[in-house]
Amino acid sequence: MKKKLTAIYSFLLLLFYNHLIGQNIDKYKDKVDNLSFTYYALQPQSKVVGVLVLLPGSGENPKSIFEKTSLAQIMANNGYLILAPELHNSLFADLSTIKELDKICKTQCDKYKVSSLMIGGFSSGGAVAVGYAEHLLKSDTSNILKGVFTIDPPLDLTRLYASALRKINYQCKGLIMKEGYAIKGILENSLGGSPDSKPEQYLIHSSYTANDSEGGNAKYLKSIPIRLYTEPDLDFVRKTYCTDLQVDDINAYDLESLYKFLLKIGNKNVEYITTRGKGFHSWNIVDAPDCANWMMSISK
Repeated sequence: MKKKLTAIYSFLLLLFYNHLIGQNIDKYKDKVDNLSFTYYALQPQSKVVGVLVLLPGSGENPKSIFEKTSLAQIMANNGYLILAPELHNSLFADLSTIKELDKICKTQCDKYKVSSLMIGGFSSGGAVAVGYAEHLLKSDTSNILKGVFTIDPPLDLTRLYASALRKINYQCKGLIMKEGYAIKGILENSLGGSPDSKPEQYLIHSSYTANDSEGGNAKYLKSIPIRLYTEPDLDFVRKTYCTDLQVDDINAYDLESLYKFLLKIGNKNVEYITTRGKGFHSWNIVDAPDCANWMMSISK
């Protein structure tokens, strides 16, 4: 029965994607500081009323987002220009990524004279989405950003580094150990060392820092509508990847902690949305029609 349902879903997804391709997902190239980058755009058939930026996870083709979720199509049907930029391999919103997103968002919002910007992302792209939202909220007085959503991202880089060390030392070979070494290497190369040797760098670049009384950069999220999506299935990851994995080895740990922090500082528009059986780490976690309705409601 499960295989039959999977086949039906795959067929419907193929029909959806073929329909979407017919509506022209265009590819563009731009440049910032003499560095070129690529992004994809889905143009609404009606007047553009806003811009939605969808950010891919590490190694994910941004164009594939249009296949994996119907969110882009639904929002395009409601007048939103959908942008999916290609990001370099980063676990956070670094300076070059911020400049790239600034260029894309400003160019398109100015072009269509809109004052409604939404941003969301998956995995590392979700961390970038939150980090970029914080950048706008602390530096932009135009109030163009209306909301942000994030799907199972690593937000606290100090927690992520500690998890990477544990994964290296767990009695589990293969993927988990490789992931631990990879994350440790990326963070040390990007931030100049470990959290012990470079605590300020980890604080500056984390979207959320649990061991900081102000939550690090998360303090800038006090008033923005934000949705935190995750499927905290520890049993699944233990059975699939490694029996030694702990609750603070999965990204849901950051999201639940951030949710509690934002409630504590007075954000009445934060939602922590958990799912079961929809896909431990995937775009499927998001109920696209419901998310689209939420974005439309906060854009007014």
